[in-house]
Amino acid sequence: MLLQSHTDSIRLLPALPAGWSEGSVKGLRARGGYTLDFTWSGGLVAEAVVTCTVSGPCRLEGPGLDSVSFTGEAGSTYTFTR
Repeated sequence: MLLQSHTDSIRLLPALPAGWSEGSVKGLRARGGYTLDFTWSGGLVAEAVVTCTVSGPCRLEGPGLDSVSFTGEAGSTYTFTR
């Protein structure tokens, strides 16, 4: 419900329960070698921090966050905000 990564993209909050309109998580692992920390408010992603364990393309999607595509470098961290 908080993260989905079975396709070529990482989707944040794909099935967020109505009662969880605000919150945060740390250390969620996504396929492809990514670790994510993110916060949300009003059901929308406020900030997402992606740490890459491998180099390569990544696409991040979520409510309130435009689809973001970037090429990550192993050992690097990337921050995206609304």
